[in-house]
Amino acid sequence: MKKFALMFACAAVALMTACEGDNPSGTGGDMPVVTGVAVNWDASSGVDIALAWTAVADAEGYKVWFSETSGGTVSEVGDVATTTYTHTADCAGYYYVTAYNGDDSSSGYSAAVNTMPNIITTPYIIYDNNAPETYHSGFKFGFEGGQTGLAGSMPFAAEKDIYAYESDPVSPQGIAFRSGDAAPFGGGHHTEMAAADGGSVSVAPASGYWVSGNIIETDVIFCKLFDGYYAKIIVGDIEGPVGGSTNGTGITFTYEIQEQEGIRLFTTNS
Repeated sequence: MKKFALMFACAAVALMTACEGDNPSGTGGDMPVVTGVAVNWDASSGVDIALAWTAVADAEGYKVWFSETSGGTVSEVGDVATTTYTHTADCAGYYYVTAYNGDDSSSGYSAAVNTMPNIITTPYIIYDNNAPETYHSGFKFGFEGGQTGLAGSMPFAAEKDIYAYESDPVSPQGIAFRSGDAAPFGGGHHTEMAAADGGSVSVAPASGYWVSGNIIETDVIFCKLFDGYYAKIIVGDIEGPVGGSTNGTGITFTYEIQEQEGIRLFTTNS
């Protein structure tokens, strides 16, 4: 598939908005700007994003453009004669459509639609089971922000998605993330996890997940949540001891979360 890079200027908008009217500079043609561009979420799944738009009179075909960031470089990812297109993406981003007939094209790009996750920049910290009892060890994901709490205490214990755990305080084997329903502090939500491990940091894998695994600083951990949504944890500092514990360790992290069920696309941030 041919790709042509094109630089454009964009009005400043919030990263997590749909960016209506967020147009790159025009293509210079005389044909109308394409309208009605939308993601068909019902037809989209995993990394396959289904797009649709309103037909333009006299259009011979349409080009679909993609950018990883708002106001970034766009690349052509599709050229079709119909008003639908499915893009197999390797990260979340922004889509635009233009129409053409021969050498003539739309006078500008369509309004953008995007597949961006919610990017939660607030750092959270949870501690392993060797830290003082009052230190929060569990975490619950939210679309607008997360919540820490005591992994073994109700009512939070039933709501947690993951928690931190160290299995051997005498001969430490490393701190782990465990699913909210995994022993010994089970009772929470079932969460499956997978580390990027040198692979893509922008696409959660389709398989290869675990419910308990050691983590290290700078890890990128994808989470398949109990309700079919995906999140991406970016691990920061792992430090200890804390408080009155000789082995207690804290994990600091931020995260991204997709608001569309089953979509596995994230930013290229790590």
